[in-house]
Amino acid sequence: MNEATTYQAVRIGDIADWRLICTISTSGMNAYLKHVNPTEEIVTLFEEKWPDTADGLLERIENAVYDHPQVLDDFSSDIILMASRSIWVPTAMVADDEDEAARLYNQVYSSPEEDILAEEVGEATCLYSLVPGLHSFLRRTFPGARVHSHLAVMARRFRERSADMPRIYADIRQGTVDFVAFDRKNILMAACHQWNAPEDIQYHIFNIMNVYGLKPNDVQVSLSGPREIKTNLMRDLRAHLDYVMLTMMPGIGAKAGMPLPAALMVRN
Repeated sequence: MNEATTYQAVRIGDIADWRLICTISTSGMNAYLKHVNPTEEIVTLFEEKWPDTADGLLERIENAVYDHPQVLDDFSSDIILMASRSIWVPTAMVADDEDEAARLYNQVYSSPEEDILAEEVGEATCLYSLVPGLHSFLRRTFPGARVHSHLAVMARRFRERSADMPRIYADIRQGTVDFVAFDRKNILMAACHQWNAPEDIQYHIFNIMNVYGLKPNDVQVSLSGPREIKTNLMRDLRAHLDYVMLTMMPGIGAKAGMPLPAALMVRN
C-alpha cells in the first residue's frame, strides 16, 4: 500500500491511562484520547467529514471506525451523538418506561424503539436518535461505552453556571446552531436550529427570549463556534443585550480543537 494511505496507530502506552471521547454527527466523526494526567495534551485519533445527509450514514460511521481500528482498543469510552432529532420530556413521564419514551418521541419524529436513546438531566430527559441501526452497532463495537446526547451534555455542564441569572448558550456549527437556555438552574429548552446567515442566529436568540419571557437586560448570551462568526455576532448582539460573552470551555479541549460537547466531556 502507498505509505500515505496506510493507517498508523498513535503511540500512547498503557490503554488504561486513556479515555476515548468520540463525537458522531450526520456530517462526520471525531475521536480523541484524554489521559488521566490532566496536564497531558489531548491526542487526536482522527477527524472524518462526509456529506451532511442521512443516506448511507450508518455505513460511513462503520467505515470510519474500521478504518481507524485503534478506537476499538479497550478504552473507557464516552460517545456523543450530535442528534438534531431530539425532544425533551419530563423525566417522571419516561422513567423506566421505554414504551412511553418511544411513543412520545414518535409523535414528533420517526424511529424504531431500539434506536431511541434517553439521557436524564435532572427533571428533564432528552430523547434522541441519530440513524437506525447505530445503537446496535455501538453496543457491539464499544461494549461498556457511555453514550450521550450532545444537547444533554451541554445542558448538564452549563446548568450550574446558570444559577445566578437566565442564560442562553449558542454553539455554532456548519449550518446548525445548538441552543440551551436556562432560567437559572431550570432548563427552558435545548434544541438545534438551522442557519444560513448570521442574522438567522440572531433571530433564533431573540425568538427564544420572546418565547420564554427573558428580558434583554437580565439574560446572558454565551457564544461558541467559528471565531469570525461568533466574534461578529457578539459585537452585533451587544447593541441590544447587556450581557454577551464567549463560552468558557476547558483550555485543553479548546487547544485540541475539539467540538464543544467533546471538550465539555474532558472533565467528566
